Amino acid sequence: MTLSMEDGVPAAPSLHGERQAAYYESLLDLERRWDGDPSSEALAAWRERRTAEVVDWVRAESPFYAQRLGDGRQGRKQDFFTTKADLAAAGLSVLSGSVEDAQVYYETTGTTGPPTPCPRSPLEVAVSNRGILRAWREMLSRHFPGERPFVAVMGPSELYAFGDVFGDVARSCGLGHVKLWPDSPRVGFARALRLLRELSVSVVACAPSMVLELARELLRTGQDPADLGIRQFLVLGEVSTPEFLRNAGTLWPGSRVGPGMYGSQEAMCIAGGWPDGRLRLSEPNYAVELVDPETGTPSPGDTGELVVTMLTPGVKPLIRYRTGDLVRIDPWAPGDLPGRALTVLGRAKDNVVFAAGGPVTAYDLEEAALTGLERCLGYQIVLEDAAEASGAPGDRVVLRVQFADAAPAPRRTAAAVGRLTALTGAEVRVEVVDDLDARAHQGALISWKAARIVDDRKGAR
Repeated sequence: MTLSMEDGVPAAPSLHGERQAAYYESLLDLERRWDGDPSSEALAAWRERRTAEVVDWVRAESPFYAQRLGDGRQGRKQDFFTTKADLAAAGLSVLSGSVEDAQVYYETTGTTGPPTPCPRSPLEVAVSNRGILRAWREMLSRHFPGERPFVAVMGPSELYAFGDVFGDVARSCGLGHVKLWPDSPRVGFARALRLLRELSVSVVACAPSMVLELARELLRTGQDPADLGIRQFLVLGEVSTPEFLRNAGTLWPGSRVGPGMYGSQEAMCIAGGWPDGRLRLSEPNYAVELVDPETGTPSPGDTGELVVTMLTPGVKPLIRYRTGDLVRIDPWAPGDLPGRALTVLGRAKDNVVFAAGGPVTAYDLEEAALTGLERCLGYQIVLEDAAEASGAPGDRVVLRVQFADAAPAPRRTAAAVGRLTALTGAEVRVEVVDDLDARAHQGALISWKAARIVDDRKGAR
């Protein structure tokens, strides 16, 4: 049995194989009828039917949800959330089936809490990858017409879905690919850079910090990033603001740098990066809510903590799962690409509180720090008490930046100082350094905040 004859996505037989194959065929039928409008009647009917079905599915198949939801008369989907703490405590009991029903087993990395199991069934793999596949096909038709660009997937592989997702999508698009993880002891940066050149790689999928690290390693050895001929970077796994993408493009002349995917081990591929430079929700796969991260009540606007109900009856669908991520969801307009555009503002717990300005998101801090900067190989923000001797309240922000060329004139950093001052209400200064703390280059491996923020204030907020 295969779930996708159209795309050649392989699927092993499973306990519920026929039911899952029928689900996938109905998804393909929805796509043929759906114009990309998230408010369309066809999509609304699909979501209503699939939400009811997946709630019944987990109640029947998952020990965790059977207890949480009860017999259906007492439990209601809207009465509770599923949290990261729930997943850590529940372990394998959250599964709607057994590990044997999975096609592949992953775990969370542990950067946001204890590792939790994240197996995926054949259906979940095919459906989750589908949103990325559609975005890639649009990218190829717009930016690589008539070509078959070679792809490098640069991320960890063991217990981690990144490489498998993009490898499967590349194969489904008829593209060759290589998996290169420079931080692996079997690869390293020298070997990875040699292969990028020798294989004439045109498309690289990686974390935002890796775009900077590759440029840094090339420049350190006297090489020019432009000579590699990479034409497209697809970034994921961290906050990546327009200012970050713009700056990264100045290090890689001739390359487009844009978002590739937003998701997680637990919730899979929530949004794909489309060739308009926006992340767009995989609308058929999720029922989406925005809530206040403090209270859990519905957010009145377009910004809040993202909560998703996964609509695929696989081995681990989650009901009202609190992602912990602050996002903004923009309205869809006729003529847009499929799905609403989503902007990731950072983890809710990554907000930084300033004495004069209140809480600031990771997104806003990065935008302010990189405003006006070009050929910046990395940055780190150090927070200090501004007037410790006098006891007066206040913060000092030290922006440490590393550039690819000679130390810049103050005018090149003036815009960043102005934006950070306005944003934080703090005293701001810039330090140009030859290298940054090693944590600054680790990005998503240790979390955006741990990599980017050093909070040396007394009683750090």
